[in-house]
Amino acid sequence: MPYGDDITDAIPYPLSNPTGSQSYAATGIAYDVAFGGIPFFLTTGDENPYRRVTAQYRKQQVDMSREPGEQTLTGWWLRSQSTFHLGQGIKFFEPQQDESLRFQYTFSKGCDIWTKGQITLLKDTDTTHLTSGDLQPNKRPFQILRSIRPSWTVTNKALTSNVATLTIGSHKLTVGSTVVVDNIDATFNGTYVLTAVAATTISYAKTHANVTSVASTGLVTQNSVLLWDKYDVDKIDEGGHLIHFIDYNVGTDDPVFAICDDGQFAYWVTNKTSGGANKIHVYKKNLKDDASVSPTLMFDATGIVVTNAVIEFTKERLVLAANNKVYEFATTATSLPTAVYTHPTDNFVYTSITSSGAAIYLAGYTGIQSTIQKFTLTTAGAMPTLTSAITAAELPVGEIAFRIYYYLGYMAIGTSLGLRVAAVSDQDGSIAYGPLIFETEQPVYDVAGYDKYLWCSTNVDGNPGVTRVDLGQQVGTNLVFAYAWDLYDPSKTGFTTTSCSFLGNLNRLVFCTANNGTTDGNIYLESATRLIEQAILRVGYIRYNTLENKIFKFLQPRYESVNGALAIYSVDQYNNEYSIGSFSQGADITQIGIPYPPTPQQYLGFKFVMDRSTTDNTKGPLFTGYQVRVLPSIPRQRLIQYPVELYDSEMDKFNNPTGYEGYAYDRLLNMQSIENLGDLIRVEDFRTGESYLGLIEEMDFINKTPTDKRYSGYGGMLLVTIRTA
Repeated sequence: MPYGDDITDAIPYPLSNPTGSQSYAATGIAYDVAFGGIPFFLTTGDENPYRRVTAQYRKQQVDMSREPGEQTLTGWWLRSQSTFHLGQGIKFFEPQQDESLRFQYTFSKGCDIWTKGQITLLKDTDTTHLTSGDLQPNKRPFQILRSIRPSWTVTNKALTSNVATLTIGSHKLTVGSTVVVDNIDATFNGTYVLTAVAATTISYAKTHANVTSVASTGLVTQNSVLLWDKYDVDKIDEGGHLIHFIDYNVGTDDPVFAICDDGQFAYWVTNKTSGGANKIHVYKKNLKDDASVSPTLMFDATGIVVTNAVIEFTKERLVLAANNKVYEFATTATSLPTAVYTHPTDNFVYTSITSSGAAIYLAGYTGIQSTIQKFTLTTAGAMPTLTSAITAAELPVGEIAFRIYYYLGYMAIGTSLGLRVAAVSDQDGSIAYGPLIFETEQPVYDVAGYDKYLWCSTNVDGNPGVTRVDLGQQVGTNLVFAYAWDLYDPSKTGFTTTSCSFLGNLNRLVFCTANNGTTDGNIYLESATRLIEQAILRVGYIRYNTLENKIFKFLQPRYESVNGALAIYSVDQYNNEYSIGSFSQGADITQIGIPYPPTPQQYLGFKFVMDRSTTDNTKGPLFTGYQVRVLPSIPRQRLIQYPVELYDSEMDKFNNPTGYEGYAYDRLLNMQSIENLGDLIRVEDFRTGESYLGLIEEMDFINKTPTDKRYSGYGGMLLVTIRTA
């Protein structure tokens, strides 16, 4: 190969003690150089000069990345990312290690990453009301949100002086309530805020010609959530308007211990004193009612005082876990039936109920051991009476299941550590759960589903909020799905997010936090149109799958700034952030230099901060990717060529003779022995005083003397090429 055209890898830091690393011991002869203690005279000339050449430091290699423009490393080292739809959770952005890493990043806040090829801003949240319930002594929350959509039938319509009036029968709607009017006609249909109510009518503003009062058909619905907050239960509609549903008094009444609904009625569990004894009471009430309407007592049961309860309507029946007993009964039941199962541990805490096509499941724990129990159904459709429950799953010791939720053929398991997803058999209801998809700073107390996504109450980097999981995108390992932080409140810290649900059948999320011991929590409604003020995207560290240092030179963001500004930060290995560029709203987005950190880095990350429009809070920027340009910062090596004499008899510059018969051949053998070891040697240049460790890259011996009667003639020039270490 041509001299200096070498592609050998760099020599690593020497860990051995090279046999040829000893220095030359002076003997009074003025040698020019020594290799591993073997001295030589240089014989430089026009044909064989002494040369120092920079060794090639880049391999001729191909990067197999699928991102356009990254297929070669002969010039810039490039790294691009143009979609982020497989969510957060990676530390290093190494597309060659795993194909899915091309579409992942480290974390995001306020970013909608779920559309391939783009990032936009999530909706903002509106804080509507306070919650007073804290966490229970058994670690469970005192809040639950449930989606409800009560409805009323329209029997008459009228429109006078731009006010529409509908007759819907007896109702408990109030001024300020938001309702959806449908199936009447184009004049009356729509979403409205009530401006007046009477016993059987509601009114709202509608600019239109008068319509004479006439009989009509149609439907009025209210997209709402039912909020249980310890002693109170309220209905909150899409406009944030609240109607009290249950009002118990602290110090007088026991709290509500559990609540559920079947779409028409709410059912709840509490204790109440009757017949001279405090005992369990189960009530029901129509979801269209308010706190002024007394509930219907389904039954009470002497001898049972509830300390923990879970109730759920599933498979056309109510399933109740009260203390350590499990019951099933109809929505028309008037007495508590015999328990279908009693857990052998008195203080077992049931936490959640769900069902699949083949079974009903209950989760709970005692101490640090948590299990999911399965109850299968008989052909008659009744839950069987069991002496012991079938344990469908045991969680790792120390991990507690607080929420189980069956959705789209999977079971979401919210635990004290994070979220797992289980595959559920449609034959016998058996479950097999996967690893933690993500770990959280608080337990996952609740899970809600919409479309192909799950939302989990998790907090977002210390702020109240939720995490979204895409059940349509598995990532790597089986039962691991794409996830990302979702809606959150960046203004508050120190609270626990306890529940989440959707407003009726709308794709608008509601979540809430608990009282933290000193301050009440909040209820958050996803805004219908307003975007979050600022979003953050932190991409994975870029290191090109090598530990060598790199010089990060340029970054090109792909960003439409018409509706929002952009700020960019570099992030070093210690998570120190450096501002490297910013663009105001409407500015042209250009390539920027990366001045910080100022020294070569093994790897570097980047953070993008995106602001919504300053003129229209419903609009925001569009981020479609970025590209980084990097140069390798590998310490340069030298290839040094030494042309040296190799004769039996030689003479230094002071005419001092040295050598003996066979001296040339002996030294050549010694040099070949050192070369064969392949280890580092000590190289000394006595002309300059230079001394260093190097590797014999190549030796080329040229015999230039003939034999005669007295001498063998074995001698000539030895070209020694050394690669510096």
